[in-house]
Amino acid sequence: MQEPTICAIRGAICVERDEPALIEAAACKLYASILEQNGLSETNVVSLLITQTSDLKSRNPATGLRKGGYCSSTPLFCMQELEIDGMLGKVIRMLLILNYHSKHTKPVFLDGAERLRPDLLK
Repeated sequence: MQEPTICAIRGAICVERDEPALIEAAACKLYASILEQNGLSETNVVSLLITQTSDLKSRNPATGLRKGGYCSSTPLFCMQELEIDGMLGKVIRMLLILNYHSKHTKPVFLDGAERLRPDLLK
């Protein structure tokens, strides 16, 4: 049996407006999409780092994930994204740390966040 190794997958999603329900929905959509597009289950997730831009203040994305039924036993850590001139606003980013043996993971960028990684567009 192959020993699992630690790897990570990134993703990001834009949120239309700073509203709690929209932040919750975006967090759940991004998390579920990362799992689905990489053929993962939550049992593979060791921990989850989440950032959001400073223009999203009405809800913590981790709260949205928990309310959506995700991450009940996963350590979550949320931070504010660094503020850089010209940065894309209203963005939630996730970094899933996995106990998983694949070297072929797929980053997921949704709902306008694709602009952050044009190199991944095909």
